[in-house]
Amino acid sequence: MLKKFRSARITFWAPWTERYDQAGLLLVPRSASSPPPTTEAPEKWLKTGIEYYNNQPQLSTVGCDRWADWSIGPLSKPVNSERGVTLEARREGDEHGRSIWIYQLVLDEATGEEVERLPLREVCWILADEEENGGEGRVLDVSPLVARPERNAAAPLRVEFKEFKVVWD
Repeated sequence: MLKKFRSARITFWAPWTERYDQAGLLLVPRSASSPPPTTEAPEKWLKTGIEYYNNQPQLSTVGCDRWADWSIGPLSKPVNSERGVTLEARREGDEHGRSIWIYQLVLDEATGEEVERLPLREVCWILADEEENGGEGRVLDVSPLVARPERNAAAPLRVEFKEFKVVWD
């Protein structure tokens, strides 16, 4: 149930080579009465991760509520490819309302503990309908994401996922 979602964290890395290679986290809010998406793209979704663009891995977040938008930027901190990059989507709220915040987490090399939380993007629309039918009407599908849209690529993108954790109430 969407109302019970608290956070999703993913750690991963890949040998990025093709433009638009991407991996990360996918969140799909939908009506509880609709089936999970299979081969058809859902109408609403949020993806965040790494996207290979301009010959380098970039932080990327795309939100789609009928129409998609795209934001990219350089990695906030250097990434050790052996450890990967860690991203988190987290439910937050304040006097202005509820939203999902996307963060890049900087982890201590020795302990793996969080050292720094770098805000990347706030997405407000994803929680807008969570009260539908008393909060029982919306669900959230959360999964890892891998895509290599380049049609002429010689091989599929191979991503090493080191952590995938979703926290619900």
